[in-house]
Amino acid sequence: MTCTSLRFAAPIFALCLAMALPAMADDAIVKVAPTPMPAAGPTVTKAEEFCGDPTGKAEELIQRYSTKPGLKQVYKSIDYVAFSDDEKNASVMYTFTVKGHPAYPAAVCRKPVREGGNLVIKMSVVCDGAAEPCSKLKNDFNVMTAKMQAQVDQQIAEQKK
Repeated sequence: MTCTSLRFAAPIFALCLAMALPAMADDAIVKVAPTPMPAAGPTVTKAEEFCGDPTGKAEELIQRYSTKPGLKQVYKSIDYVAFSDDEKNASVMYTFTVKGHPAYPAAVCRKPVREGGNLVIKMSVVCDGAAEPCSKLKNDFNVMTAKMQAQVDQQIAEQKK
């Protein structure tokens, strides 16, 4: 490559690098892939579900699931309390922010679902707190759910061997 071609390539490289740097600053935030539009459109019923049940305000969901028969508290910290139907082999997990958490009130449901031959962890979030803490909460749970999905996928792959 001659010096002349480097003279023209350097500004292009610098421009590409300058355009990429803002994207790199946001890399810590998990970006959810865009959901393709359904062929027939979502039904109102499906849009109003919280892990297969009717949705509501976060405080209503916290009250509903923290007192639901068959669910037991399986986790508690200064930020969250979680309920499940089974401590070791849960078919559903409800996690709620506690008073004092910046995103309070918020309810998160994670549920493994069979889709074709795959086991997929579905997540629903209802957050009635301030916008910024709710965005952070959703991002944090997206990261945790992605890690859980990777572990599930790995376990399934190992069982197939």
